[in-house]
Amino acid sequence: MRVRCVDLVVPPAEVAAARRLLSPAELCYADRGSPSVRDRRVLLRAALRSLAGHVLDLSPAAVPLAAPPGRPRLLLPTVDLSCSASAGVGVVAVAYGVRVGVDVERVAGATLAEVAEEAWLAPVELAALAALPVLQQAEALTRCWTQKEAVLKGLGVGLHGDPRTVLTPVPHRGHGSISDWQLTPVAVPAGWVASLAVRPAAAVPQLLSRGTRYR
Repeated sequence: MRVRCVDLVVPPAEVAAARRLLSPAELCYADRGSPSVRDRRVLLRAALRSLAGHVLDLSPAAVPLAAPPGRPRLLLPTVDLSCSASAGVGVVAVAYGVRVGVDVERVAGATLAEVAEEAWLAPVELAALAALPVLQQAEALTRCWTQKEAVLKGLGVGLHGDPRTVLTPVPHRGHGSISDWQLTPVAVPAGWVASLAVRPAAAVPQLLSRGTRYR
């Protein structure tokens, strides 16, 4: 298992270097967005290629990634990938022999009452969150979302799945399980929360590589 936190706010020269690692199809997809979205897609995809290349002992450009869009996928049956970005922070994960999903989000500013109206939390989760001190609720809410989305990404359905059916282990600080998915927090800068989900549950991940760089 390899997990890396990525700085997505970098000088133009670093974006240009990252673009050289991507395939024509990846660049075409990345360039459909606004300049900020384009650069974020390029940097995240380049980071995923670099980490997968490290695992596979290949150059980043030689990593056999399926063309976007959709869940990132290697053209190899035993290695799984996931990635996520929120504002200037990204997380990429590469796993051998297990299914993996990862999600990072900036800590939500919404109140518990506002989130309840969005209907992505199950009643038991709402009750557990309401029992927390108010100052802990924003981070716990964001943790719940990242855990749900990490599992849904791992399943390959993303937000086409119903988040309410993915019951998170509130308020266990990022550790726990959802069905046969093992949950682990990922180290990211203050103000963000990231979660890793790995299946089967017996395959508890060890975060061996973070490579974080922040100004």
